[in-house]
Amino acid sequence: MWKKLGKELGRASAVILLGTVGISQGCVKTVYVPVPELPVPDRPQLVEIHPDSLECLSDETYEKLVVNDVTLIEHIKRLEDVIRQTHEPK
Repeated sequence: MWKKLGKELGRASAVILLGTVGISQGCVKTVYVPVPELPVPDRPQLVEIHPDSLECLSDETYEKLVVNDVTLIEHIKRLEDVIRQTHEPK
């Protein structure tokens, strides 16, 4: 008797749960918010470093600085491309 009652309550709970989920699905509304066009920001003015001030650096350190500069410049270009591609007319 208790097993039968437990199964019936389990089924009733499942029906109530499915009904609630089904009803709530009808209430969901997707709202699309337009994103304003992002301008490509101006690049910052970098300070020039005179070559004489870099003479004290080892070749390894100098190479690391050059690699960092090139990496940052390429990253900036990729970010600018992302902004332009995101807002180009389709």
